[in-house]
Amino acid sequence: MEKEMDLAIARFIREYREQQEQEERERLRKQYDPKERITYTLEELIEGIRSGSQTLYLLPLTFEPRTLLEGRITIPFVKDFFDVEDIEPEGVLFASNQRKVAFSLAVSPCEKVKQPLDEWVACTGKAFGEMKWSMKAERKKSMGSMEYFCYLMPTPQGRLYNVAFRFHKKGQLYAGVFNCPEEDRRGMGLLLEAMVYVIQEMND
Repeated sequence: MEKEMDLAIARFIREYREQQEQEERERLRKQYDPKERITYTLEELIEGIRSGSQTLYLLPLTFEPRTLLEGRITIPFVKDFFDVEDIEPEGVLFASNQRKVAFSLAVSPCEKVKQPLDEWVACTGKAFGEMKWSMKAERKKSMGSMEYFCYLMPTPQGRLYNVAFRFHKKGQLYAGVFNCPEEDRRGMGLLLEAMVYVIQEMND
């Protein structure tokens, strides 16, 4: 009985020490993790993209204008970032497997956008619901011919933060979406939202 008690006490002490060590590692991680210490505003990220250079935490990013969809639209393209590029006349897909960031864009003929922003958001949520996917819509904005909204969506690999946008220009409707992991929303997610603003400026 005494031996069993000693073993139980030893196990308790070991588990307590392991918990203390884990808490200390987490404290140090938060203390030195740039994602915990650095915050960004939408305005400063927009300005960084405009200038062609923006450091996101410890990641230096370089932007350059790039025309897509047979020259019909221009975007601020992140140089040396994407390892997947699928470019077609009516749609494009860029993805970074390392950073877990993706961007898709498609175009279709459209004389006038008839669906209001709120209805677009609701219809998108309904479409996901029909596929048994839950979409949590968040921020949304309309600025000239550009409209966008942000939403979270679960996937088998974890929740994604998405920035969906649509832009009407010369009888064409451009619809796209940026996404990144939910845990990166305050940095990369905000940068992707800032890119929508710059796309609007480049195509106004």
